[in-house]
Amino acid sequence: MKSGQTDWFLVAATLTLLLAAFFRLWLLLDVPPGLAQDEVLDAGMPAFILAGNHAFFFREGYGHEPLYHYWTIPFSLLLGENAIAVRFPSVVLGLLLVALAMRWVKREFGAGTAVITGLGLAISWWPIIFSRIGIRPILEPVLLLIFAWFWPKRPFMAGLFLGLSLYSYTGARVVFAIPGLMALYFFFTQRQQQVKAALVVLGMALLVSAPMFLTLWADPSLQQRVDQLAGPLEALQAGNPQPILQSIVQTLGVFSFTGDPRWTYTWPNRPLFDWGTAVFFYSGFLLAVRYWRQPRYTFVLIWLGVTLIPSAVTPQAPSTVRLLGGLPVVYLLVALGGTAVYYRMKSARWFANQKVIMPPILLLLALSVVGVNLFRTVNDGFIRWPQAEKTRLEHYQTVLLDIARHWQANPAANMVIADPFFEPIDRDSLIFSLGSDPQARWVQTGDGLAGALVLPVGGDGRFYVPEFAPIHPWLMRAAGLPLEPYFRSEAQPAYSVYRLDEAQFLPATSLEEPISFENLITLEGYSLLRVEPDEELNLLTFWRVEDKMPRDLKAFVHVVDSSGNLVAQHDGFDAAAEALKPGDRVIQRHIINLTELTGYFELQVGLYTFQSQQRLQPGDVGRDIVVLAEVLFVDGK
Repeated sequence: MKSGQTDWFLVAATLTLLLAAFFRLWLLLDVPPGLAQDEVLDAGMPAFILAGNHAFFFREGYGHEPLYHYWTIPFSLLLGENAIAVRFPSVVLGLLLVALAMRWVKREFGAGTAVITGLGLAISWWPIIFSRIGIRPILEPVLLLIFAWFWPKRPFMAGLFLGLSLYSYTGARVVFAIPGLMALYFFFTQRQQQVKAALVVLGMALLVSAPMFLTLWADPSLQQRVDQLAGPLEALQAGNPQPILQSIVQTLGVFSFTGDPRWTYTWPNRPLFDWGTAVFFYSGFLLAVRYWRQPRYTFVLIWLGVTLIPSAVTPQAPSTVRLLGGLPVVYLLVALGGTAVYYRMKSARWFANQKVIMPPILLLLALSVVGVNLFRTVNDGFIRWPQAEKTRLEHYQTVLLDIARHWQANPAANMVIADPFFEPIDRDSLIFSLGSDPQARWVQTGDGLAGALVLPVGGDGRFYVPEFAPIHPWLMRAAGLPLEPYFRSEAQPAYSVYRLDEAQFLPATSLEEPISFENLITLEGYSLLRVEPDEELNLLTFWRVEDKMPRDLKAFVHVVDSSGNLVAQHDGFDAAAEALKPGDRVIQRHIINLTELTGYFELQVGLYTFQSQQRLQPGDVGRDIVVLAEVLFVDGK
């Protein structure tokens, strides 16, 4: 290549990479809007590995290939526990994807095709979103590009990286078929030397990936996620081909007719391409079919076909995440179609006679295609999708990001958060969003839960209540808190903030002597509240934390008749016990059904650990329960 041509490619490739970097870094913490649970799970893996846990396949998170987690360790060590550290490893892989794709395509198909391929990868939403979210699938196409770079002249290196791709993402398990099908192609086209090279690649890949497959063979329970996605294949084995045929049709239509039905990574049912770009893709595909006798074109077609399989044989097709292995060749085909159209127009007689008009027309055509793709990326990807309620509420922990930002602007001594159902991953998500651990307390208010409220030791603090986790007014009144918040957010989902320095811990009935349960937590009093139409009794119990408590702590309230028979009960401790600190106060609400109860009954309360089902012993009462009161019910009243 001449020096001028080399300089042109370097300038164009550099500008393309800068454009790719912009779309991968712009609003990185806001798009996607908050961390996904999968991101938080993956973000915890570097510390897990550094603690000495190594595996060819991790059980955590429904089963994970390990390579991405090892890749993220340096970023975690350098950047710490924050959202940037969660997503930046994927940003780097996304930029490597663009650079490697341009370098490989330039060698195989020329500089112009390489730049168009890189431009498509730089500005299109599909590669952008997976370069912005901290999960492992983006590693697969990067390793496949390195495999392609060494193919076929350095088969051992090609096989090494093909084998390593099996350690990147579950969808890569089909890529063995690429060298296998290429070996058949070389055999039928009488290229015996290349048959040997393809078989060496296949053998090397099998050797490299063998430890992982032997691990999975020894313990099939590791593959929980694979089992969850086996529906269409199981139906086919049972004699019903309809589910897998439907998945195949949906997957084949992803380029212009169908789209990923889920909100997780894109606006649902959005095809990968607008119809203008799709024409170039289909043109490139037909061009590759036409020149199938050239190995480079057959290689691209086989690569594409093989990487369509993970989506085609699983439910909820087409799945953009399971199709990621085909990213480089999808945009290569668009580039091949675009260059083919360009040269066809350039050689057409009418255009040849319009030397002045032709360049502006071609430029306008190119700018139109780029402009439409930029508009779709910005409008659908950066505006509509992250602002949609389903995206923010169901797929990303947006409200925790919003709470973290409010907390940073309005810090206080303590933080309490209401959550429908608390899991440690919620705590970790908040920590990564803040970049530090606020030692938050958590209370649960979800369906089927009576709810609780925590008043942290020290008094000062903020109580954050998302609109999807409302706190019961009786708990607020019992704590002496106003029902109206001092701040309510405008974004959806909204949340309210209450000042905890206004709280008062005043049970209606205080115990003469508070009762300690094994020096872990003390029962200080209770309040009885009746609701109309008198079919339900609400009991509030008031507790003081004394020491670190077991994570699975539960409270029970029993209604016992005069014969000692249990006639009604409520079990639940809706404050996250593991997050509580000595000195914290907890108000727990219990709901007791009074229907058809008549006579005198004892209200008994106690504590136990869920896993062991062992009760905690209360003080010196000689029993494993505390009798709060004797209550007379007449026809449930």
